[in-house]
Amino acid sequence: MLTRQKIILVLLDKVEKPLSPTVFVKLMFLLRHETILEKDATFYDFVPYRFGPFSFGLYRELANLRQYGYVIPEENRIALSESAMVLTEECIREIPQTIREAISCILQQYAGLKQNDLIRSVYTRYPWFAVSSELPERHMASIKGKPKAKLAVYTTGYEGKSIDAFFDHLMRQGIKTVIDVRANPISRKYGFSRHGLNDICVKLEIDYHHVPSLGIPSSARANLSTFTSYQRLLNKYDQIELPKHVEEVAMVGSIMHKKPSVLVCVEKDFHYCHRSRLAEAVARVTGLKVVHL
Repeated sequence: MLTRQKIILVLLDKVEKPLSPTVFVKLMFLLRHETILEKDATFYDFVPYRFGPFSFGLYRELANLRQYGYVIPEENRIALSESAMVLTEECIREIPQTIREAISCILQQYAGLKQNDLIRSVYTRYPWFAVSSELPERHMASIKGKPKAKLAVYTTGYEGKSIDAFFDHLMRQGIKTVIDVRANPISRKYGFSRHGLNDICVKLEIDYHHVPSLGIPSSARANLSTFTSYQRLLNKYDQIELPKHVEEVAMVGSIMHKKPSVLVCVEKDFHYCHRSRLAEAVARVTGLKVVHL
């Protein structure tokens, strides 16, 4: 079991009462933003959603804990199951004292608040995460509205990011459309398969398009190890493959002229990714500048 999953169990053990989903997520959010877990790259990230800060990754792992019997199965209540009590005692011993103290500190500060008061507190101090909220407490926050980027040929890679950090970054930049340019939209990382990306885009009111013909098959990258070898592949893509897909490039350009849109692939460094060459091709047909996020 991952440390962050153990933290869920320890928090539920210490709070000693069932939590509503809204309160549970807010407490986990505060653990992330107001304790030493702020610097833990493996802990949950959050994105603005219907009831404020939300973590798709957290909810996926909570579902797994329910499936394995650690958390009660009710959707509207979150609490430890009786069978998890012994495991939680073991988790408490394994988690560093500093994290146990962080959990206790958050619970002492916030667990006694009524749900509406907790929401107001979070929204007031973290207004960005209230930008998509449907709750009346949203009006307590100094929200300027969702940003909207200027039109450009944006690109990004999700390597090294959680699904929540990925979308939080795009939303902060004002991106309204994701254009997935992977030939094989499969990923072992939660949320980054084609279906996963599409589902979360729908929930966050972001458009999603997949254009596999503009990707490079993973087999072509299998033996690449140096910058020079990558550039040889990208030169071939630029000079031989892209000219075969003029219509697809024009279609992508049309999408980018309508809404702030981003070309999405895996690699963190665009110098090693075909999206850099594709972006230049789209820029030539649209007159938009290229911006690597």
